[in-house]
Amino acid sequence: MPNAQVTKQNRRKFLSLFPLTVGVGVFTSIAAAGFRFLRPRITQTGSENWTDVASVSELQGNLPVPKQIRTEHYAGWAITSEARKVFVLPAKGNQVLSAICPHEGCEVWWEKDSNQFSCPCHESYFAADGSRLSGPARRGLDQLPSRVQDGKLQVLYEAFENNSAEQIKRA
Repeated sequence: MPNAQVTKQNRRKFLSLFPLTVGVGVFTSIAAAGFRFLRPRITQTGSENWTDVASVSELQGNLPVPKQIRTEHYAGWAITSEARKVFVLPAKGNQVLSAICPHEGCEVWWEKDSNQFSCPCHESYFAADGSRLSGPARRGLDQLPSRVQDGKLQVLYEAFENNSAEQIKRA
């Protein structure tokens, strides 16, 4: 008989603690979701992310040099790494141009035969220095801030609003 009474007490203790355990689990889940939703967004304010493009010694010639760089993109609570294409103009003091067409955001190509940049999406054309020649684009290719540090050309990649005559930086 004492064994049956111990079993009843254990069962009662379990049944009284079970709802408390479920309640704590539900509260913890809601608190975790609330924290994730309410925590501050990741922002890029005040930090400049200069990216190495190439060694200055390898940038020579009169033609634009295509280069691939990696940038970080901040979106809400996430940071993603993205590959971006830029063009370096060695003849213009290693000026760096974005490879994004300012019309609708397609990637431009360098056409060696015609000595110009072209956008395959809507047929905008740009001179070797990035200035607009023709097509629906309302401005030339966007120049990006660049600097030389420790013998390497670096760029501060920025994105700009599409289809505007002025160069407006995206937030």
